[in-house]
Amino acid sequence: MKNKKNLKFLLLPVTLLLLILIIHNIGLSNLYSTIVSANPRYLILAVVLQASSILVRNLKWQIFVNGIKKAPFFSLLVMLLAGSFMDTATPGPQVGGGPLKAYFLSKKIKVNKATCLSTVFVERITGVGALAFFGMGSLLFVLIFIQNVSLIVKILLEFVLVLIIGVPIAGYILKEKYEGKSFKGKAVISRIYYFGPFSFLRKRFKTLQTFDDYIRLKLREFAQTFSKLSHDKKKVGVNVILAFVGWILIFANTYVLFFALGHHVSFFAIIIVISLSIFLSYFIFMPGGAGVTELLMISLYISFGISSTIAASVALLDRFIFYIFSLGFGYISLIYLNSKYGKY
Repeated sequence: MKNKKNLKFLLLPVTLLLLILIIHNIGLSNLYSTIVSANPRYLILAVVLQASSILVRNLKWQIFVNGIKKAPFFSLLVMLLAGSFMDTATPGPQVGGGPLKAYFLSKKIKVNKATCLSTVFVERITGVGALAFFGMGSLLFVLIFIQNVSLIVKILLEFVLVLIIGVPIAGYILKEKYEGKSFKGKAVISRIYYFGPFSFLRKRFKTLQTFDDYIRLKLREFAQTFSKLSHDKKKVGVNVILAFVGWILIFANTYVLFFALGHHVSFFAIIIVISLSIFLSYFIFMPGGAGVTELLMISLYISFGISSTIAASVALLDRFIFYIFSLGFGYISLIYLNSKYGKY
């Protein structure tokens, strides 16, 4: 376990070091001159497209929230941006912002947090489902048809493919092994309740039974709402369509950045590189996929015959625009929500 944690801590500096080496090999002056020569009109259009993808995602969430209780679009947008900040700042597949959005939504519409969290999860599933569609297709395309991909990227692609195939198989084997055997939920809840650092739980819930009843109630509330929303075919159908629209806007954002640098590239190549880079970053536990996403983008662009200078320039501009919204506007949104509803 300790070695695992050390590996995670080492991964970020190693990745950033590789990124710095790539930039150093390209030449900082070359990179700088390429970026500053970008057409400002196309840069503005790229920012607008990125903002549009965020508005589409907010609309997706609002559809499910309104299935519980109507909420203003722009109130939800502030919560979405704050959640994006948390997603980017926490390791893993961008799930850190979910509880935060549920907390502030609960404060806004006066509905319990478990119900609010279910709206976040069901919206997230449609978005990740669309990404998985693009990501898996791109992964197979690169492994089968792209020959000059770097060794590190190829190993990572094959590892993720094995993981995607292996996890369901392992799940099936475990299901067969433990089918019919009861899950000792009470024992798990008991361990959480009596865990030393969680003394605040014992102060709030005087007995294990009251804590157990509370957890089971919240799980029921979450499950009921999730089931209700996920079985609404009209809402789910519209959400799936909007999910694909949102990703197309993100691809278009990158496509425009190439035009900003006076370089034409296939839109298909953009779909492959962006979807695969983001999809793979979900499997690497680093905040916002920092470093890894940029490295993958640059490596894959080069594999498509794009010069290293243009590849690095587009990747850095792309991620800079992303961080403006997720970290910049996200942090401002979080401060605003903390001041309005109380600190999360």
